[in-house]
Amino acid sequence: MTQTQLFVSTDINETPTSQPNPVPAEPDREPVLILVIGSQKGIDKIVSALYLRRFAAVQEWSQILPAPTIGKLMRSLIRYVSLD
Repeated sequence: MTQTQLFVSTDINETPTSQPNPVPAEPDREPVLILVIGSQKGIDKIVSALYLRRFAAVQEWSQILPAPTIGKLMRSLIRYVSLD
C-alpha cells in the first residue's frame, strides 16, 4: 500500500487557496497563521468554541484539509496583528 504525505507551506505570507477572503497585509500589521490539527470532530469543537468567544466566524476558517501528520486533519485561519 502506498502512503501519500502532504507538505504544508510554512510561509505565512503565502495566501492559502482555501482561506476565504483573506485581508490584505498592511505595513504595520503582521499575518499570523493559526492551525487546528486533530480529528474532524475535535477541530469542529475548537472552531465552534472560538466562534462562541467571538474570536473568528466559522466561515473565516479554511475548509478541512489533510494535516502533515498521517491520519490527522486541519483547518487554518490567518489573523493580522498590530506590530506596535
